[in-house]
Amino acid sequence: MKSSSKILITVDVEDWYQVENLRPWFPPEKWPELISRVEKNTLKLLDLFDSFSKKISATFFVLGQLAEKKTDLIRQIKNKGHEVASHGYSHRLCNEMRYEDLKADLIKSKDLLENILGENIYGYRAPSFSINNQILDLIKECGYRYDSSYNSFDKHGRYGAICIDKYRLNGIAMALDDDFYELPISNLQIAGQIIPWGGGGYFRLLPFGVFKRGITRILNLKQAYLFYIHPWEIDPGQPKIKSAKGLSVWRHYINLEKTYGRLSTMISRFSDSEFLTCSQYLGI
Repeated sequence: MKSSSKILITVDVEDWYQVENLRPWFPPEKWPELISRVEKNTLKLLDLFDSFSKKISATFFVLGQLAEKKTDLIRQIKNKGHEVASHGYSHRLCNEMRYEDLKADLIKSKDLLENILGENIYGYRAPSFSINNQILDLIKECGYRYDSSYNSFDKHGRYGAICIDKYRLNGIAMALDDDFYELPISNLQIAGQIIPWGGGGYFRLLPFGVFKRGITRILNLKQAYLFYIHPWEIDPGQPKIKSAKGLSVWRHYINLEKTYGRLSTMISRFSDSEFLTCSQYLGI
């Protein structure tokens, strides 16, 4: 790896109604009835990345259920020079699935994307970062070369946890084996506390100037920063649930109208960095 700073933009390609925060109102059996907005929003992200004179390469973790219906979109992601990886098939939390069901989900989503693109799929990201060490072993067993699901922020009830003490660091990547890696979400550590800084709702909630300083600190410490976003996060026009209340719903809708501009500004402000896919960073 080169010494210059590197930014890994990752996109979890799922529709607005498939997120866990809205699951009480939109269980999977209702999904076929709802209007999809994922293609429009993903294309908007692709156009944004294309708008910079500097090459912006990103990794798109695609949900298998969407890939079946949006095959042209998946090919467009690849043809624009980005990496396509797996976000599983069903968007069920990995640590709530039976071993056999999770294995089938991992294999089905990988095979589906490989059949669409005619090339190997190397990466996987678990819905809501719901992993543990046993799940990582299964991900490797199913033929993936890396996982990008570890979020060290431990105050979120759905995030999984792994024991990382035994793993060798290679930049921000952890070598779990000779040919299998973990690429964790980038967070800050301040006074012994983990502060979420990898993207998502935290990117929308915090003032951009504050978030920018955190990214700078991470790059100065580790020379690389891994960021995540969802297509629905740049879509303030998505349906609102008038009857839904609570922290999870507030967190879903907060500052949607600002996300696209903040993402564009983030890329501009860090234009001296290399913007790489996960596989490019790992040298796969």
